[in-house]
Amino acid sequence: MEGLAALLPPAPDRAALARLPDERALAEMARRVFSAGFAWSVIEAKRPGFEAAFQGFSPARFAFEPDDNWGAPGRDARIVRNGAKIRSVRRNAAFVLGVAREHGSFGAFLAAWPSSDEVGLLDLIARRGDRLAA
Repeated sequence: MEGLAALLPPAPDRAALARLPDERALAEMARRVFSAGFAWSVIEAKRPGFEAAFQGFSPARFAFEPDDNWGAPGRDARIVRNGAKIRSVRRNAAFVLGVAREHGSFGAFLAAWPSSDEVGLLDLIARRGDRLAA
C-alpha cells in the first residue's frame, strides 16, 4: 500500500484551488479535451491560439454567445479544428458556471472537495462535464 501511495500526487493546495479563476478552470478542461488523441506538445504549442480563439475562456461570456459565433473557432488555424471538441468548450463553460453558482466559484468547489474522494470528483466531472471522462 505504501508503494501505491508514493505514486499519488501530493495533496492539493486548497488555498490555491480556492483562488483558481473560473476562466483558468475552463481553460484547463479545454486543454485536456483537445489533448486527447494528440501529442501534448502540439496542444501546448498552440496554447496562445486557443486563448485567443476562445477569448480567454470566460465561462460567463460563453453563456451569452450566439450560436452563429461558435463557427469561428472551427475555422481558426491557430487551434485544433475539431467540432466536437470545440462544442465541448461551450458545454464545459455551462458546467463551470453551474458549479460556480452553487459554490461561489469552480475553484472553491475544488478546494472544498475531500481529498480522500478523488474518484468521486472524477466521476462528477465525467458526468457533468463534456468529454472529460478519464
